[in-house]
Amino acid sequence: MVLLDTPIFVAWMARDPRVGQERMGLFEQAKGRLALSEASLVEIAEELRTKRLRFPLPTQIWIEMALRESGAILIPLNGAIVARSVRFPGNDLDTIDRLIAATAVESDLELATWNPALSGLEIRYFF
Repeated sequence: MVLLDTPIFVAWMARDPRVGQERMGLFEQAKGRLALSEASLVEIAEELRTKRLRFPLPTQIWIEMALRESGAILIPLNGAIVARSVRFPGNDLDTIDRLIAATAVESDLELATWNPALSGLEIRYFF
């Protein structure tokens, strides 16, 4: 299974050309094997609150539609994920990045991300 980082998930659902045809194809082929961390829902809410992100639909409707359309399963946060998140080295990761990385590690998932701050951790990367 592949865990999608929040910006990748939002861009894919928005059909953002930055995702690229090759990655779009990979995600389409991986349907049924994609996951999203609950931490991504918090990140989406925060970006909507600060207006860094805008949706054409109410937030809850967009999230439900995006999860259904993508076929992604939602990985709940738990004690092991939270505990792992604080053990990553460095100060260049925010709490959400740490939780997403820890979700990948604790759930034994590959991570699809554009975030260079997540490189070099004990994560298997999809790209």
